[in-house]
Order: sequence, then structure tokens, then C-alpha cells
Amino acid sequence: MKKLIVFAMIMVVLLSGTFLAPVHAQTPAQDLKPTFINPTPTPGLFVNGWPAFTVSYPKEWGELPLAPGAVLEVAGTRPGLSPSPVLTVVVYPTVFPLEDCWAKWFMPTFVQIFTDIKALSDNPFQLKDGTPAREIEFEFVSKFDALQMSVKNAPKCNGLLLVTMRDLGTWVVIMLTDDRGKLGEDLKRIAYSLTFQPDREKPVQLLPDVRAFFDMWCTDAVSHDLKTVMTHFSQRFRHSSMNKPFIEQFWRNDPFSPIRQSLISCEATVTVFEPRGDKAYVDGFFLVKAKGDANALKLPMEFQQIVNEHGEWKWLGNQK
Repeated sequence: MKKLIVFAMIMVVLLSGTFLAPVHAQTPAQDLKPTFINPTPTPGLFVNGWPAFTVSYPKEWGELPLAPGAVLEVAGTRPGLSPSPVLTVVVYPTVFPLEDCWAKWFMPTFVQIFTDIKALSDNPFQLKDGTPAREIEFEFVSKFDALQMSVKNAPKCNGLLLVTMRDLGTWVVIMLTDDRGKLGEDLKRIAYSLTFQPDREKPVQLLPDVRAFFDMWCTDAVSHDLKTVMTHFSQRFRHSSMNKPFIEQFWRNDPFSPIRQSLISCEATVTVFEPRGDKAYVDGFFLVKAKGDANALKLPMEFQQIVNEHGEWKWLGNQK
């Protein structure tokens, strides 16, 4: 199972970089739509589907290209310079406890994209609702700029990680970075704005053909039959920088791909379903278990949209 989750973090190029996080009027959680399906999202407020949470950030910040695995990447704009500060939000499954997140996960991962890495502090923390978390401050030099281009003579940057575990080994990670010294309380308040909303995580009722799509997806994923699995992807599939051939190549060749893991069970729970013509926005999780593992994990539904093509539902991705 450890190999099953590595790809989720390796694919995320965490970006390096002071505004006050905006205060939003309180909206009942059940009335919030995830940002990825909201035609008029509130500037400076990110609403995730599953797990259900919100994060507030300066409304003046602009979006960055979304790397696979990240659910949000925004940054302050600087004419003629790389965007900074940078906010990255990642959701992925893990088998590690919170107290091991820096030494056993982030540090081994960061060495691939950063140099001169040093942890300045690593302390337990609690969110405002009492959820246990880990707060890690660190410094580093990035091998890439905020547009994911290789750079030379990059400045030293400072970063903050706020890591919390959400239900059956799912980490929600808030990462803030800046290249202008240690992060101040104004930037930290962006991380501390993380608010979970469990009343938005209830399963929704699905139409029979949609339910059948998810059930068949799980059946075929467990079968390890790549040819059959790929029939569930539209030829129009686009998800961040990935298209259908990319997904097929990864699932065939990468030892960390789901098709090459020893999955023995998979069950889909859909918490977001909003039809739009022949398409539908979806979110939720897959409860999966691998051979030899005592515990199941919840894998987030990453692809966000499905499309009905000639009477069959297929993955479409996060394209607009």
C-alpha cells in the first residue's frame, strides 16, 4: 500500500515563493459548492469537495497551473518576478502517522525538488475545531520556479507545512512558501483558516447508470486488466497536464500505479454529484484495500468530471 500512494505526492511539484487572509461571511456548510463546480466562486475562498473543507487566502492572488495531486495552487503576483508567496493545498492517502510526516515523507520527497533543506521547527498543533495537526517550518532552495521551470542561483526560501490527517489515513496538507524571509503571522493565518465541514461529506443518491459506472470502475480496477480499465476514460480526457495516453502509460509502466498494485477490494462513495447536460461533476473517495494490508485507505476521487458518451459514463477530468 505504501507504493500505491507514493505517486500522489511525487507528481506534485510543490512550488516556492504578505497579505492578510480575507474574512468571509459565514455560509452554512451545506450551501457551499466545491470551487471546481462553482460558476461564480468567491474570490479568496477555496472550497474542496472531499474531504470537505475550506481555505481562505488573499483575493488578489492568482491561480497557478494545477499540478496533478494538488487541489489548489495560488500565489501573489509580482511584475517581472516569479509569483510569490505561494499557497499549495494537497490531499492524498498515507500510511504514516502525523509525527513521522517530516522525516519519513516530506524530507525524502523534497530532496527531489529542493536543495539545502532544513527543518526549523516541527511541533504538534490543533486546528480550531480540535483536529490534531502538525506544524513544520523549514527553509530550502528550490530547483524550480513557481511556473515549474528549472532555475539556477535561486534564493533561499522559507516554508510552512500544516499537515492534518482526515479519516482513514488521508492527509490534507497546506503549504506556504516565500522567498522574502521567515513567514509572518499574516501568511500563517492562511494555513490556520483550514476548516473542515463534515456535514458536506454525506453520500449522495446516484442515478442507477451512474452508480453502475462507479461499481464497474471498482470491479475493473481490482481485476488489474489495463485494457478494460482504459475503456472508462473518454478520448477527450484531460486532467491538469495529463491526457488518456499519459494515464495509460503510467498505469502500464509505473510500479506505483494502481493497476500494478495488489488491490483486492474497491468501493466508491460519492459525496458530490452535480449533472450539467451530458456531463456531471463528482467527488468522493474510493475505499481500497491491498493484499497483505490490515487496513483500508480512502483514495480521493481526483478526476472531478464524468461524461455520458453514447449511453456510457466515462472519466473526463478537471478540464473547464
